[in-house]
Amino acid sequence: MKKQKLSFEDMKELQEKLLYDIKFAYVRTGHAKNELLGFLTVFNARRSFKVKVTRRISYAPDDPRLYLNIYERKDRDARRKSPVFVYIHGGGWIGGLPETREAFNTRIAEAGYFVVSLYYGHSPFYPHPEPIQNIYKAFAWLKEHAEEYNIDADSIFVGGESAGAHLSAMAGAIATDPEYNARFDLHPLSRHQKIAGLVLNCGVFDLEKAVGLPFRNIELYVQSYCGGKPFGALSEAEKREISPIYHVTKDFPPTFAISAQCDALAILTFDLVEKLRSLGTDVEHYHGTGKLAVHAFAVVQVLRISKEAMFGIRAFLRSHTNEQLLPARKK
Repeated sequence: MKKQKLSFEDMKELQEKLLYDIKFAYVRTGHAKNELLGFLTVFNARRSFKVKVTRRISYAPDDPRLYLNIYERKDRDARRKSPVFVYIHGGGWIGGLPETREAFNTRIAEAGYFVVSLYYGHSPFYPHPEPIQNIYKAFAWLKEHAEEYNIDADSIFVGGESAGAHLSAMAGAIATDPEYNARFDLHPLSRHQKIAGLVLNCGVFDLEKAVGLPFRNIELYVQSYCGGKPFGALSEAEKREISPIYHVTKDFPPTFAISAQCDALAILTFDLVEKLRSLGTDVEHYHGTGKLAVHAFAVVQVLRISKEAMFGIRAFLRSHTNEQLLPARKK
């Protein structure tokens, strides 16, 4: 039996896939090292010890690999319903873990929020739209367990950094644009989840514009998010679907947006803020300046600018939260 010869196009496709696999393995290994280093140093430095943590709770019965961590004040009055803040970690969609964002999350929990930090699945093993669909499974879990934890899961806050900010903005668009909502296979219990506000730290809101910016490995990250398919091979409809800036409406949730002077992706936040303001949407913008204002700087809590950002975040959240759900302010 004769072996069928591969065409030139097939050979080219195999070569491109091999090159992608090699680069992906290299970049992902680097991510793992950086996450470990961050976990041991700045990512969790200055975490709040007024907060208790419950880790690795499975939220998706069909996939035990997906889990969430809970952060809540140790002195929380369990008889009092708490507002919810859902955090979606970054890492180029290919890395990141809830455990390496605990300084940020405990500072939000310290302010009186029931914080849930999600592992939603790394790409390309979980390609679009699986990450956002997994996030909606976590929203459904919150609704199912709202009485158990005495939380207000009817209207939640959502935030994240980098790729996590992209997915947070996508959730905001899904919550406020019925046509966009209908494109996704979402958990029926959370399909119409209300979002009280968004915290978007150095996000990626226009992926086509992002791949043209001088941000290291951005093309690989976007390709991985698309399941290994090169961005240039996507249809125009696919390109627009993965970029939440195209699905922002006047009903988009109130937003606290963060950008950084030394971040090649900062223009993407400026574009989103400009669009939100043009629509009359409630938006606040904190732009970090100086040499330490790098991509996703607000995750750490050891810098002056990250502390300033956290002050703004907490004020923003409080201004959009029913005061009766929060602990009384100290006089």
